[in-house]
Amino acid sequence: MTDGPTLLNPKLLWPVLLGCALLWTIFIWKEWSQRREIRFWVKIMTSFTGLSCLGLMMLKPALPMEQAKGRGIVLTEGFRSAQLDSLRSKYKGIPVERYAPGEILKVTDKADSLFLLGNGLRPFDFWQMQDRAITFLGAGETSGWSVIRHEKQINLGEALHVRAEYMQPEKDHWAILLDNAGNPLDSILFEETESQELEFTASPKASGRFVYALVEKDQDGTIASEEPLPIIVENMRPLKVLMVNDFPAFETKYLKNFLAEMGHEVSVRSQLTRNKYKFEYFNTASKPVYQFTQKDLEDVDLLIIDADSYADLSASSRTALEKSVEVDGLGLFVQPNTSLFKNSKNSFLKFNVDYPEKVSFSGSSRTLEKYPYMFREDFPVQSILMDSVTIASYLVRGKGKMASSVLRNSYQLILEGDQGLYARLWTKILDRIVRKSEKLAEWESLTEIPHIDEPLQFYVRTRLETPQAQTEGALIPLQQDLQVSSYWQGTTYPRKPGWNQLEIQKDSIATFPYYVFSGDERKTVSQRQRMMANTKEFGINENGLEQDIALTKILQPIAPVWFYALFLLCMGWLWLEPKLSGQ
Repeated sequence: MTDGPTLLNPKLLWPVLLGCALLWTIFIWKEWSQRREIRFWVKIMTSFTGLSCLGLMMLKPALPMEQAKGRGIVLTEGFRSAQLDSLRSKYKGIPVERYAPGEILKVTDKADSLFLLGNGLRPFDFWQMQDRAITFLGAGETSGWSVIRHEKQINLGEALHVRAEYMQPEKDHWAILLDNAGNPLDSILFEETESQELEFTASPKASGRFVYALVEKDQDGTIASEEPLPIIVENMRPLKVLMVNDFPAFETKYLKNFLAEMGHEVSVRSQLTRNKYKFEYFNTASKPVYQFTQKDLEDVDLLIIDADSYADLSASSRTALEKSVEVDGLGLFVQPNTSLFKNSKNSFLKFNVDYPEKVSFSGSSRTLEKYPYMFREDFPVQSILMDSVTIASYLVRGKGKMASSVLRNSYQLILEGDQGLYARLWTKILDRIVRKSEKLAEWESLTEIPHIDEPLQFYVRTRLETPQAQTEGALIPLQQDLQVSSYWQGTTYPRKPGWNQLEIQKDSIATFPYYVFSGDERKTVSQRQRMMANTKEFGINENGLEQDIALTKILQPIAPVWFYALFLLCMGWLWLEPKLSGQ
């Protein structure tokens, strides 16, 4: 907002100027015969002043004014009493209100400069703070599980990895991972530190919906805290994988063994000499593929090809491959090498130079080699992350995906005895790009930790023209995305804890199971996420007690009565002047 005068009706500026100029010209023409007298110039200036006042009444000029109806305090969960006492001693009689999720704050009617204490508002209540000066002071230190990360859905046979962080752990307490029946699967002893990162591993033995638990026990074996871990274990669908190499490579050797051990149908073609190939088959019948055709690739879920073989594809093979990706949904992964980055014309992904040639992952002391490049994340390219590290990137092309990575020699993890990290790495990459089976609806939850009677926002992607979502027989209104017609967004308010389910009306197959947390479950995690969201929205000012809150500025119109009074004086004088002069 500017600091100078502003017109509230700027669209009328030119019509008002032209109208006033026309009236002033007529007045000058009418009084032109008196131009040799002083009274002529006095009347000209008086008429100009009067017409200016008339124009300003229509244009409504305004000045920016600092507005402060007052200050107020909003208390949220986790606020510090010392901060509240300091504010009350500095601002006598300042209004204070406790925040309740979903309820309207009354203090905003009395104050537009607010101190926000504690972990902050729920994101769905941020709208109540619009057009107000907010000083967010945050909350005190908390104790408990502040971070809990795990895959919500895995395939049977894959390992479950749980990564967590505990704030202010008690020495000699134990953190234990329990299965659905309460049997211990993994345990770690707490240390005396401000925060401790922990990682647990387990191997589910059956498919279904389960609720594992992350339990803290004291020295006597008494449970001090418990957090549920909802997990869906699905029966794995064997994938049909075709691997093509310009020459036999160690990366391919270990990757094919990993995929075969997982039960996938793997075919490998390695070039020995010109037009001479070696074929290997695992869990599948022999079916040699020499040139790519759309028919040969229609049953393949994933094609893994090295960069040199991809660059040397004939025009017909490349066309068939691209059609298989776009039309049939084939997943394509190009194994990188130096030539991929030196000859950028052969890459469907753009990249920049990135000098670090090592990456590391949380929970593991091992590092992994990478090429000194990084893929550019220009839309519609998307990154595949593991522990906040970009391990690959892919481009959506029609129904399929084309991907590559900057990692190199990942088989070194197996040689160093870290098969778990290797499996997690490649499972993460391949799950994102492999051909997806056709589904009537694909769901995605936008709310990470659903709670009872709080909004759960979700997306559903479906080919239906007018889908209707429901839960427990109650219909949920859906809003269609303006840019992607197959995307619909909805909001529901879960009413019971535990497993809930969304589904498309009249189709019980297109379902979306989700877990609703109750009461104090994931309390510390939710508090940390809420504080991060409030910090992002309002910023944090830990020294706010020594500073005055910034005042908001509004446009205050100049009272038109002043222009009207001056206009009447000018017009009155012009009417009276001829009578005083005897004319």
